[in-house]
Amino acid sequence: MTLNPPGLPVSPNTKQTSDVLSVTNKRILHVDDEDIIRELVGNLLRKAGYYCRGAADGIEALDVLESDQDFDLILSEVMMNRLDGFGLLDRTKVLYPDIPFVFLAPVRDNAIKLAALRNGAYDYVLFPCEMDEIVFAVNRALEYGQLKLENRALRTRLESMTT
Repeated sequence: MTLNPPGLPVSPNTKQTSDVLSVTNKRILHVDDEDIIRELVGNLLRKAGYYCRGAADGIEALDVLESDQDFDLILSEVMMNRLDGFGLLDRTKVLYPDIPFVFLAPVRDNAIKLAALRNGAYDYVLFPCEMDEIVFAVNRALEYGQLKLENRALRTRLESMTT
């Protein structure tokens, strides 16, 4: 099912979203300056079993992270007022390096996509898109984040066993 505003037709060849969704306790911070996009994506992620909290821009996202650092993923638009997605990415890499960062953006410029990935974003999903694409990107980023944490724990454990 395509993530379109209500009432727009959907291709009959598209998989049902419920086929790919799973229940989880993962927490996602979704940052977008457009209320309707935050609502649509937030509803999709909640339907997938995620806790989803919205923020209207990078400054608000940093405030949310400061008050509740227990997020497993940041999903952000690129262009926003006050602090854009790249500014948010730069700050979260330093302050919250274990939280994977995914851009969900309508900017179809390969230079911007490459810059996002080079600067530390895990993925860059073009929007609008199929709902399954968002869930797939979120699942992959969350798996990456979990593997990163497990790898660090195993390295620490191995180092403690060898000393």
